[in-house]
Amino acid sequence: MPGRDLNGPVTVINRFRVKGDTGKFEREFHEHSQFLRRQRGFDFLVTVRLVEQPHIYVHLGHWRSLRDFLDVVHDDTFLDRVRHLGALVETEADQAVSVGRMLHHDAVVGDADVVLTHARVRSSGAEFERRFAELTDHWSRLDGFGGSDLLRSTLSPMTYVGLSWWRNGDACVSALDDPRAVDRLRDVSEIADITTERTVHMAYQRVIR
Repeated sequence: MPGRDLNGPVTVINRFRVKGDTGKFEREFHEHSQFLRRQRGFDFLVTVRLVEQPHIYVHLGHWRSLRDFLDVVHDDTFLDRVRHLGALVETEADQAVSVGRMLHHDAVVGDADVVLTHARVRSSGAEFERRFAELTDHWSRLDGFGGSDLLRSTLSPMTYVGLSWWRNGDACVSALDDPRAVDRLRDVSEIADITTERTVHMAYQRVIR
């Protein structure tokens, strides 16, 4: 695509709607994830499953550069794996860059302690990012906050995904119910169409060296 920075980092976001046995999908996708972790330029991955729709998974694969990712997706082994997984799921895909990251602690795998915030901005992206940063800053002052990453789509630049996590599910629920956090989320919603999804943390894994 014209104007894309091939040397800059990129996050590939896949949303999978499993059509059948979720256990089979998780086994197959685990093998695919291990393949990705061995590839040159791969950085780390995060996989979550929606609490209210447990047949839906969201996977975020972080790459050190777009060039590295494109090299891998043209590999025959990658293509074979993707075709195999494709029979199990319906998929939506996006590519994004991080515009605001705060890291304190890891989330516990297996707990419902990760929240996805989807936003389609109606006005200024810069103002949206500022307001989301204020929300994250408030969450960071509460007990159990783990971190947050705000990702802006490179395919639809007024679309964002926020990934926020806590040390455990109880801390997550408490933070979401905090009155000041509710006020700050309302401020964000004034300039963007917002949906939030609470998810179970399935995996956080770095590159295999």
